[in-house]
Amino acid sequence: MKKVLFAVYTSPVGSIWINEAFRSAFGMYGEDLEPAVLFVEEAVLAVRSSCKPELIGCLPLAMTFKYIEKYQTPVYAVKEDLDKFNIKEDEIAPQWNLKTVSKDELPEFVHSFDKVVIF
Repeated sequence: MKKVLFAVYTSPVGSIWINEAFRSAFGMYGEDLEPAVLFVEEAVLAVRSSCKPELIGCLPLAMTFKYIEKYQTPVYAVKEDLDKFNIKEDEIAPQWNLKTVSKDELPEFVHSFDKVVIF
């Protein structure tokens, strides 16, 4: 089975990119592909349990959580970016089931996928 990584680097506040990355990832299951999502740079802000884009009229993350749980979609974030934005482990919404990757591991991690799509 081919592995596809969707990397998101844009903040969820004011953008639709995180939801679009997950919509694309969830569509891969019908194509016999194994998707994963990686948050880089400002996109790591989405993992905070206090992140509620629906409060400013953007798409809510609740539906994303439902499908992450259903499909067990792997979600990763760059550890140094979490540190940069001062996101502590106890602030991360448990629905993400987040795994971290260090910047040193990032090149090898990205190359472990057959395809990479950047949002």
